[in-house]
Amino acid sequence: MLTFGNIIKSLFMGYVDLLRLPYFIYQWFQLNTLKEKFNIILLAGNSSEFLCILIALMSLIVVAGLISPSFIKRTIHGFEMFNGRVGQFACWFALIMAIQQVMIIVIGQIFRGNEIIFSPFGFVIAGPQLQWLSGQLKLYNAILIAVASAYTFIEGGHVRVDLIYSQLSDRGKKISDIFGTLFFLFPSSILLWWFSWPLATNSMFQQRPLNIWSTKASWRGFKWEASGTAEFSWVWTFKFLILVFAGLMFIQAFTFLLRNLFALRVDPKIVSHPKIDTEPDNSSQPGNKDDLHIDHSPI
Repeated sequence: MLTFGNIIKSLFMGYVDLLRLPYFIYQWFQLNTLKEKFNIILLAGNSSEFLCILIALMSLIVVAGLISPSFIKRTIHGFEMFNGRVGQFACWFALIMAIQQVMIIVIGQIFRGNEIIFSPFGFVIAGPQLQWLSGQLKLYNAILIAVASAYTFIEGGHVRVDLIYSQLSDRGKKISDIFGTLFFLFPSSILLWWFSWPLATNSMFQQRPLNIWSTKASWRGFKWEASGTAEFSWVWTFKFLILVFAGLMFIQAFTFLLRNLFALRVDPKIVSHPKIDTEPDNSSQPGNKDDLHIDHSPI
């Protein structure tokens, strides 16, 4: 059982390991075999050392942001632009999903076919069965949920059960957002990553089965787990997307924390959930503070 002293020591070592990180990366590249390199990655992915390095890095960014508002503003802009563009790209899978569903219905119900053959100039490239393509729709839906959730959070598109929040002042809402981020959003994204890491790696690689308490790893090769059914069978993709979801939501949790800290310290008019496509306010003069929107205007 971890004591308070052990926690403080681990957090302190996070700063030390952060300083030594370039050396660790150099050592990793010097390993002789691919197996040794993957063994390090497997153990580092859900290690307490990795978490402490992240906490150390985030705390340094927060301190730097409190000292320099322009730094924290650029950081917020960069993270939200990243999550926003990634999420907007994932939204195209909704169109792909709709087109593919129409194709499946037309081929299966009108022409009574069982596969869609792609054969430009008479050369057969692929001929997936409709059952495979129908199962593939689940992957598109999983991509939408996993990859676009952080983007949806930026714009405040998730369902909110509001009992108290709307009655608070603007400052109270910012404090409430900080509290919710620290005690709910951060822990949930960390735990999701912690439990899904061995699930995803066991599905993607041939190795000694990992669990959340593993202290040894034995990577042997790639596996890419698949089911034995005729439907879309790339099981590993769904498990990998859980990691993507956890990682993107962790980044957005940190960005949301920075945004609300910036609002409390610099400008209380800063909105908690900006719109990615918001155009810059042409009426604002240089030097005036305006909402921290996500646009292409210079920071």
